[in-house]
Amino acid sequence: MNIIAFPLTLVATIFVLSTSIGNTICAQPIEPIEHAPPADDQRAQVPQELSEITQALKDLLNASYLTDEERSALRVEHGLWTSQDLNDPIHAAKAALMLCNLTAPSLKNPNADPFDRAHAALLRGEPQNAINLLDQQLGGLQPPSYLSIKAQAHEMLGQNDLALSSLKEIESMMTSEIVSDPNELAFAIEGLIQLTRLRGPTENKDFDANSEYQSIAKLLANARDNIDRLNWRIRLVEAQLFYAHNNYKDAHNAAVEVLQLNPRNATAAALIGNMAVDSFDFDTAEEIASRLDSISSFLDSPNSDNISPSLLGSIIRSRIALRRKDPQGAESAIDPMLVQLPNQRTLLELNAAAAAAGFRTSSVEHLLNKYDELSPGSPLAIMRVADTFSEYRQYTYAAELYRRVIERAPYWGQPRLQLGLLLVQAGKDQYAKSTLEEALKLDPFNIRAQNSLKLVTELASYSVIETPHFIIRYKPGTTDELVAKEMPEILERIHTRVTSNQPGGVDFEPAEKTIIELMPNHEWFAVRIGGMPSIHTMAASTGPVIAIEAPKEGKKSSIGRYDWARVLQHEYTHTVNLARTRNRVIHWMTEANAVFNEDAPRSSQTWSLLTDAYNNEELFDLEEINTAFVRPKKPTDRSLAYAQGAWMFEYIVERYGREAPLKIFDASAAGRNATEVFEQTLSLTPESFLEEFIPWAHDQLLSNGLILEDGVPDLSELFDTENEDAQASIPSIEQIDALLEQYPNHPQLITLKVGIALVGADTQLSNDQVDLLENAIVIRPTDEAPHRRLAKHYLASDSLKDQLKAIPYLEYLDAREIHSPAFAAELSLLYAQSATPSHAELALNKAIRAISIAPYDADQRERAARVALIIGDLEQAKHQIEALVLLEPDRSVHQRRLEALNKRLNSSTEP
Repeated sequence: MNIIAFPLTLVATIFVLSTSIGNTICAQPIEPIEHAPPADDQRAQVPQELSEITQALKDLLNASYLTDEERSALRVEHGLWTSQDLNDPIHAAKAALMLCNLTAPSLKNPNADPFDRAHAALLRGEPQNAINLLDQQLGGLQPPSYLSIKAQAHEMLGQNDLALSSLKEIESMMTSEIVSDPNELAFAIEGLIQLTRLRGPTENKDFDANSEYQSIAKLLANARDNIDRLNWRIRLVEAQLFYAHNNYKDAHNAAVEVLQLNPRNATAAALIGNMAVDSFDFDTAEEIASRLDSISSFLDSPNSDNISPSLLGSIIRSRIALRRKDPQGAESAIDPMLVQLPNQRTLLELNAAAAAAGFRTSSVEHLLNKYDELSPGSPLAIMRVADTFSEYRQYTYAAELYRRVIERAPYWGQPRLQLGLLLVQAGKDQYAKSTLEEALKLDPFNIRAQNSLKLVTELASYSVIETPHFIIRYKPGTTDELVAKEMPEILERIHTRVTSNQPGGVDFEPAEKTIIELMPNHEWFAVRIGGMPSIHTMAASTGPVIAIEAPKEGKKSSIGRYDWARVLQHEYTHTVNLARTRNRVIHWMTEANAVFNEDAPRSSQTWSLLTDAYNNEELFDLEEINTAFVRPKKPTDRSLAYAQGAWMFEYIVERYGREAPLKIFDASAAGRNATEVFEQTLSLTPESFLEEFIPWAHDQLLSNGLILEDGVPDLSELFDTENEDAQASIPSIEQIDALLEQYPNHPQLITLKVGIALVGADTQLSNDQVDLLENAIVIRPTDEAPHRRLAKHYLASDSLKDQLKAIPYLEYLDAREIHSPAFAAELSLLYAQSATPSHAELALNKAIRAISIAPYDADQRERAARVALIIGDLEQAKHQIEALVLLEPDRSVHQRRLEALNKRLNSSTEP
């Protein structure tokens, strides 16, 4: 899916929502338009501060040939009305409809335009009222606008035959005469889009979705560019069409163009808000929702500061809550509007979706049945619920509902697309392919469908390796085969760890084998996980499928080399966790479990991140941490969410036992929300949990020398850090030692002393410098710097005995490394050169670990082969040389070495 970020400044500016203009609109009329005109020119001038609208529109509004009535009508048509303009009941109703303020009294005023009253009735969920209002006005031939609203009303009532009748009149009109009015043309095109979805190929044997779409696109382009360049309604239809086809970039651009021609168009602003929700840009979406509330409330009470929820703002907030896994919030967001608009269809659809998000299946069916009573046979509520179940990874429920939607709307491409995407996520590629092909027949320009079909076609060509618990798929004829063939043993070891009952183990086995898809580059990986918000940088679990980007360097790689085994252990924890909980799990808890199960100590960077958050009182609460994963506000938020989540998971295990997380998972699986889960399993509210956790976190930081005890001064208090003479402000070793007498083991002082003592030091250190670094490790064991310096010191020695002393420091560093094979490679050689028999196995293990980080690196393979030969493991040496043949086919030396090694192996097996 082509998801893009929507800059809040752009949306706010175009929507006439900058601080000065927005406040003017929300608090009072735009006075510059309303001011008394000069005596020689009775035209109201467009204020210069409204620079967001196009110059052509400003020129039109200032045209000398316009009468006052024409100018007033134009201002209303383009969302630039004044309070005087709204004294006219027709104008007032048009303004209310433009703001989607459907409860405004002006929309029930009998003096308002009947068409606007009918349109509002339709949007309120009163389709029969809309039809009656239209039928009372015109007899005989009706314009496309009337026919389009009637068709939508008939469809809402489940009267598809009558809807088709109205739509065919539009089609006939478009083929037999020229529709020159741009607004009528916009409604006509809306009708043709609806006709394509309702009629399909059954009633039109010549139906071709590609041709239908192209024809509609040409009509829109002609209307936009040739008939009326200032008509916003044409662009709005275009924006909605792009959005329906998952073309977010063009939809966004078209919506912005609408707002440049009609700054108060709530529908266009809401479209951008909904795209922001789709891309997890909740801040922008919330800001747009608030502005929609403001301008809608102003229409009701121009002299009041009270702001009431608007329909479109409430819809956006409900969708935000659903994406945040907050079903109660989704319901609360729409409850006030449901009181005012009890039959408004989108509100009813979201109400059912909220019940689905809360896993209240009986309520879902009840709400769907009630919706069906209002709109018999409608697929819309079922579709909304299916999408919610799919996003919440309730694949079985979602698939069943998508099929129900397809039965009701056989010519609508979207449900087939969503079902196809679901099947891709579930690893059912064969079924996904046929479903996506059907979707593209109905919607050939849908970008997501195109990408997903391309993916499943590609995956069908992949080779397969099967193990007791995994199915590994990889692109044949590539060096990816090396990694794929090295995965089985490691994956089975991961399975044993993750499914165990040891701390962090999920104590559960998935019913089916997990599919591991090794994607050759980031482009394919991105297609594979398109639309998923909660992803590891280089891998993602959908539950039954784990996609992983090949750990190689190059232009098409996003991350380069990395420890794929550690990453897969993280992702497989998600898979098993989701299987145990039936995909119903608190987001931060499953991420925390996955990081915990990486079985790797925290890096210095992670400790620093946690320390800064603690010191600045910026640790997340249990709601903020969920949002930080999907929509971080700061660059460090996502990393902090992972780190803090694992930290809290560690606390839960230590304080409440290894089974406590499993109890939390099981309570989540039963459909309870986060508050209920913590109260049931830990007898704590989320707030009281944090109150318990913070002191424990404090003690951990204190014991690792990352914070100071109460009353102990920090460096800024001990030294004059504001002295402009930097050199003079650097304390001497003697000064530091004197302070250490007063504050023994002060971690900041010791770190400072190490830094000063090592300035200009040789590669090999003095005994005093070594002792100083050793002490620093004791005082602040999380700091990697002393380990790096001591490893460098010992490796610089000519003595193997001294070089071997680097081992513990290299082990410390290697345990925390995910991207570089350097530490593991160095350890492998050191262990191999050691005379200690027990080191032989360690040497090979480290060589293999280096390869797991850099499997496409010929140097690492070469080193591993050499280590294997040193310790006498000829089979491992053969494996690595075979890998070298594949990696460097042009180097004949590898083939000669392989032949020599095979002779040696054969001779060793002869009797």
